[in-house]
Amino acid sequence: MLSKQDIVKNIIEDCTSNLYSTIEHWTNVNQPVKILGDQMTEVIDAVIHDTRCSGTAGSGWDTRDCGESKFSSHVQSRKCLDCGSKVTFFSSICLDCNSTNLSKNPRDGRWGIDSKSHFKHFENLKEYRLTLLEPKTDEPSCRKFRIRNWIIKKDSEYLNEYAKAQFESPKSKHINLQPLKADFYLSKPVLIYDGQLTIEKESSTMEFDYFDVNNNTPVDLPVEFVDINIKERLEKKSFGKSRGKTKRI
Repeated sequence: MLSKQDIVKNIIEDCTSNLYSTIEHWTNVNQPVKILGDQMTEVIDAVIHDTRCSGTAGSGWDTRDCGESKFSSHVQSRKCLDCGSKVTFFSSICLDCNSTNLSKNPRDGRWGIDSKSHFKHFENLKEYRLTLLEPKTDEPSCRKFRIRNWIIKKDSEYLNEYAKAQFESPKSKHINLQPLKADFYLSKPVLIYDGQLTIEKESSTMEFDYFDVNNNTPVDLPVEFVDINIKERLEKKSFGKSRGKTKRI
């Protein structure tokens, strides 16, 4: 019988096996390429947590055990600094003006959590399952990507204080949780897996540096965040501006 690690490895490799040619064809017409995406990470979370997906897209729980899967990609479009057009990550030139004067990869993807839904469905909510995809280099030629998955438990003290402050804000109820920043680490994420996907011409390869579905220990708080006063941080945050809405919790 295959282990969960082997099953996840097979899913990622099989579902990304044609990406080498996809990147080439789509980049020729400036179409962004999704390396993983929301649906694949929901499937992986279902395998890891011995459950099933909900059987529908766009509403309800992501998995039948009432887990909520969130995906963020740092493989993002850039901006042409000459004509202002959007340029896909894998393109080295702007197709509108042929300029190579492009902005850097912003790496500002977020995980979206609706604070109103967080409290409305809190009793049934199991946990948040967060996946982050990062390019190993911010170059159009990059074909290696780091993939990490964490759990943030619903009883996270910081996440609940953050959600409460967002919910009580005068405008937006929407939390944009930024990967690898203070709010993320203060919420005590638990690492489930960490690995590298390599996209090759004939196939893809996924190798794990860490994989433990039973881990319950939060990651160490980076030194730059150790002395943060949580109350003061939340009091100083601006909760008036929304970056968008999510379709789920």
